[in-house]
Amino acid sequence: MTYNFDAGFNYLIKLSKGERLSEAIEQFARETKIEGAWIDGLGGALEITLGFYDLDSREYRWKTFDGLHEVLSLTGNLALDEEGKLMYHLHGTFGDRDYQVVGGHVKDLVVGATLELSLRRAIRTTKRKTDPEVGLQTLDL
Repeated sequence: MTYNFDAGFNYLIKLSKGERLSEAIEQFARETKIEGAWIDGLGGALEITLGFYDLDSREYRWKTFDGLHEVLSLTGNLALDEEGKLMYHLHGTFGDRDYQVVGGHVKDLVVGATLELSLRRAIRTTKRKTDPEVGLQTLDL
C-alpha cells in the first residue's frame, strides 16, 4: 500500500495485487491516526466477501465471490465503534467477466491488479453508536 496526502484533508491510496483491504485500512489508520473519513474507490478484486443485512434476524448473510472482478464502485466511511476501535463501513458493486454485477456490504476483499481509493478525512472524530431499532452501530451525530 502506498498513499499521499495533499496537505488538506484528502488522501489517495493505492493497494497492489494480493493485498487485503481490511489489513491495508488498519495499517493506514495506525500510520495516520485517522479517526473518521469518507472513502470512494475502484479497481480490481480477486476475492470479495459481501454481506446483506437482514433486519428481521438482525444478522448479515455473507457470501464470498472468487475470481477476477472489476470494482465498479466502492463507497463508505471510517468511524470509531463503541469500544473506540476504527471500523470501516463499505458498500460496493463488482462486475465479472460475463458483465454480471453483484453488490452489497463489503466485509473484505483481496486486490486484483490494483485498488485506488480516495479518502476525505473528517474534521472531527467520527463515532458509531448502537441503534436498538436496527441492531447495528450507526453514525452517532
